[in-house]
Amino acid sequence: MKKLFYNLIAIAMLFSCTMQPEYKIEGNINGLNTGSAVLSNIVDNKLETVDSVTIENGAFTFKGSVTSPEYFVIAFADTLDQIELFLDNVNISINAEADSIKGAKIEGSELTTILKSFNNNLLNFKMQFRALYNEYIQATMGGDAAKVAEIEEAYSKAEEEQNVFIKSFVNDNLNNVIAPFIALRYMSYGVEVEELDSITKKFSPELATSQYVISLNEKVALMKRVEIGQPFIDFNLNDTTGNPLALSSFIGEKYILIDFWAAWCNPCRQENPNLVANYALYKDKGFEIFGVSFDKTREAWVKAIKDDGITWPQVSDLKFWNSVAGKLYAIQSIPQNVLLDKDGTIIAKNLRGEELGAKLAELLD
Repeated sequence: MKKLFYNLIAIAMLFSCTMQPEYKIEGNINGLNTGSAVLSNIVDNKLETVDSVTIENGAFTFKGSVTSPEYFVIAFADTLDQIELFLDNVNISINAEADSIKGAKIEGSELTTILKSFNNNLLNFKMQFRALYNEYIQATMGGDAAKVAEIEEAYSKAEEEQNVFIKSFVNDNLNNVIAPFIALRYMSYGVEVEELDSITKKFSPELATSQYVISLNEKVALMKRVEIGQPFIDFNLNDTTGNPLALSSFIGEKYILIDFWAAWCNPCRQENPNLVANYALYKDKGFEIFGVSFDKTREAWVKAIKDDGITWPQVSDLKFWNSVAGKLYAIQSIPQNVLLDKDGTIIAKNLRGEELGAKLAELLD
């Protein structure tokens, strides 16, 4: 009897140790009878395949487990449509038509429901921006300056409303992982570090181990590290000839503008004539520009340098948004720049157009 008792305990312990929480996703895409479904999450800003299954008569199933709720997408062969999920260890059902996969009905995941609500509201803003852009192009081509100014004002207003919506959504969901996910995705750029820090501190303590909260805290720490008044962070990248060039080699003699740009970035290229003009005025008065390209290929980078008449030092690791220097300076969008004094202290950021000329005149004239 005693032996049986201990055997039962051993079996119970075995099950308690091996039966982990799992997710099960059962999908049915009516009209998509063959092909494959691919489940992916995001690693280092890229989609990474977690699982791939065959679709049979429109049906597919994924099983697995996650250590904490995480953003995933399901993609399908021969279509660009994807289904977004905030995956937890729950049973999820997905039903959709092949010609409207994005409108899939998803049940069983409360977090996905919250994410879908956010995306639906955000889509309204995207449609508004698209309509304004089309009007802007027409007004510009027609030479209607008054209409252009009116559209620009409407765009700015819509952008402000979108930002208010995003911040409100985050504040309304501080107790679930959707909030840090949205904050990281939509607020980690274009928001002052004090505001982002304040929001991050409001998240429920239970979310402290979430990868999104951890990333936000790292982001805030880095943003503080490159605030005005902080010393420069050194980096060493190759110039256009493949020779390494360190930022620190320029410190001590001149004011230095670290210019983050790329050949493919239209706003960057539009700003380059202003940089060229200011460089011509002040390069002999104690001013230097240190260009950091976010390009992917040397050919495009070098051609843009030649076409735009750039003569100041240029470096790049040709890693696009994974630029080492860009990450060091918390760069999320370009063009951006950082102005250093002769001692390498950050004294200004994102000076463009007339602002750059005015600042250089103040310092060097």
